[in-house]
Amino acid sequence: MAQSYPQIVIKNIQVIQSGGIKTIWKLETSVGTVCLKRIRKSIPIVKFTTAAQAYLYQKGANVAAIIPTKDGQLYFVHEGYALVLYAWVVGSDLEMDRVPEHLYTGLKGLAQFHKDTVGFIPPDDCEVYNRMGVWPSHFSGMCEELKQWKEQAKQGKTLFHQSYVKTGDAMIQMANHAVKLLEASCYADWVADIGHHGYMCHQDYGKGNAIQTDRGVCVLDLDNLTYDIPLRDIRKLLTKRMEELGRWDADELKRCMSYYEAVLPFTPEQMQVLYIDLLFPHKHYGYVKTPFKKGEPGDEKKLNKIVLFEMEKLPVLKKLIKGF
Repeated sequence: MAQSYPQIVIKNIQVIQSGGIKTIWKLETSVGTVCLKRIRKSIPIVKFTTAAQAYLYQKGANVAAIIPTKDGQLYFVHEGYALVLYAWVVGSDLEMDRVPEHLYTGLKGLAQFHKDTVGFIPPDDCEVYNRMGVWPSHFSGMCEELKQWKEQAKQGKTLFHQSYVKTGDAMIQMANHAVKLLEASCYADWVADIGHHGYMCHQDYGKGNAIQTDRGVCVLDLDNLTYDIPLRDIRKLLTKRMEELGRWDADELKRCMSYYEAVLPFTPEQMQVLYIDLLFPHKHYGYVKTPFKKGEPGDEKKLNKIVLFEMEKLPVLKKLIKGF
């Protein structure tokens, strides 16, 4: 700090988040309260995400300002890792997974964020996260893994493995159906229409990364920014809302999306891609991949609960997805 920001006098410093490389400090300084963050990413990726954040801030988007070093850089490197200094954002957390009104506000803020990201052209010498166009192959890959894990589960002797064998076919069938529906959707045309340097997604939008401020919703922690269709950030929020509600509800899905679409509307065909994304058993895949990929024990009760949650969405999504 002393070398990179000689103009800033530090009066007090405290660690507010730590655990491994990623660390966040809150500093009281001669220029006010600031936030120092050590990022657990490669330098070329940090170059990409910090340049994107600077672009958004200059455009007037509601993101934290990056305070440049004495050399005008967006970050400095210490012991191989990038550190970035941000202006401190004053506001309150949006409890989007618990409070419906916070979710509705968060969805409007997310839509504005997506809208603001369009047009960012990354520096030449950086590494870019880009997931545009990969959904069909990604869905197919996950589906194949679910099939492989069923064969693997047949060799296992735990209750978790036995439960996976019993319930696996239903999840595989659901995943297969989502793959076919996605291939028949407007996804490929949408990706082509957006072209290069279109929307960017946060990839971890939720509590702690969306702050209610006087200017509206400020989006924090842009370390995982990627080019993608804007639906990428929406599915997890909607799924969590259905979990909190205790049931799948088409009216509530539409209500949530009405807040997002008040800022960034989708065509009916693009909404179909969202419903197809909701159909794919992402929650099931997300839970079972750890036992199968890392060999950690799985809980059959949790597995059965997730399978039931996935199955309960079918009647609702059947009414929403054309050609289901």
